[in-house]
Amino acid sequence: MSQTEDFQNRTTLEIDSLIELPISVLGEPMIIVMPGHHGSCGERTPFATPEGEFAEQHTINHVNCPACIAADEELQGVDADFASMLFPDAGKYWMRLRAQSSLKSATHAATQGNIDALEKFFGALRICDITPGHMRGYQIARPLNLIRVRGQDLHPWKRKAGNMLVNHELGVIQQMLRHCGLWAHIREFYFPLAVKGWSPCTILTEEEEERLFDVASHHPEASLAYWIACITNNTTASGLELRGLRLKNLFLPADGIAEIYIPEDSVKNNSRPRKIPLNDKARWAIGECLKRALKLGSCEPDHYLFPFRVVRNEFDPKRQASKSWLRKSWDKLRTATGFYDLSPHDLRFHCITRMLENDVNPETVIAIAGHVSRKMMEYYAHQRTRVKYAAVLAIEPKPRKRIIPSATVSASTSARAVRVQYR
Repeated sequence: MSQTEDFQNRTTLEIDSLIELPISVLGEPMIIVMPGHHGSCGERTPFATPEGEFAEQHTINHVNCPACIAADEELQGVDADFASMLFPDAGKYWMRLRAQSSLKSATHAATQGNIDALEKFFGALRICDITPGHMRGYQIARPLNLIRVRGQDLHPWKRKAGNMLVNHELGVIQQMLRHCGLWAHIREFYFPLAVKGWSPCTILTEEEEERLFDVASHHPEASLAYWIACITNNTTASGLELRGLRLKNLFLPADGIAEIYIPEDSVKNNSRPRKIPLNDKARWAIGECLKRALKLGSCEPDHYLFPFRVVRNEFDPKRQASKSWLRKSWDKLRTATGFYDLSPHDLRFHCITRMLENDVNPETVIAIAGHVSRKMMEYYAHQRTRVKYAAVLAIEPKPRKRIIPSATVSASTSARAVRVQYR
């Protein structure tokens, strides 16, 4: 068994075999004297130098340039101190550092979510104190949402996390450690958790699709989920993309082609911003969602189509809906229709399948759906049994018609009449 396989097998340890982590992991104060080679903590803070302080001290050719030298010392000094920061402070610094990049706001939001989850485990540790054992402990505790401290079971996170999410969260730790040159001694002991490869969802049959939308349309409590299902099933727009829609992204003329624009700040992939035309069903569903948004206070172009719920019956139209905005309504749709394993994202692939089945050009499909991998395209090209059955029927040999002479027919008829007469 390889070292990687052995490591991954050990991730399935029973809860009783969890190692007890030091109480400091949960956020209690920990006093640590830092070695000098990591840099002095002092009172220096990230980006402490006021903007423009050295603006007038540059030299023309920047040789021995006071402004550039001061900026270099400031940056390197901060990065040296970064290793000595407590994780909460390091997380804030890291987000400010990444804000200077060209990454999309959705990516920054995901990184902030990862840091928030990591802080519940690494909150009392300095960056330079993180060891392979801490990384391993996080891999055990996070999927179970369980940390055992002095015989007491604690659940720091709201819910359990899958292996992929755990890998993403620890990926932030990797980047932070690499930034201050501390990743090398951890790398040989760290192995990401095993993640299942891409697996296709089950495509509904025509009968199942008809039953799903017929039943869902008669349940007012699941109306929001029904509208979203209609939109995704006719546009490929996923829940993440719909959350980012503002009123100015809707184009609903009285006459002509209606469209929605998936904006750049609502997606992570550069190929996903796009305009999607609306057929009659999708236009109706968007209209219903717009009526809902107006009732909830969205009335300006920059207001969101699906505003953020602050408390019961109070919404903030300047903020987009939370990630769990559709959960309750979708659960009611599942219960009403009996499709308990159906997710909103499944209908995106369902829409892609129907377009490919109806001989829509693959390039047009990609223009509507955004990024679609070749593997997904090939799989969903012909998934319904009807299409496969029609294909095998097309190659089935057709029976030839035989012409029987009339004299032969008369003779056989007479013979049968005689046999009947003597029975």
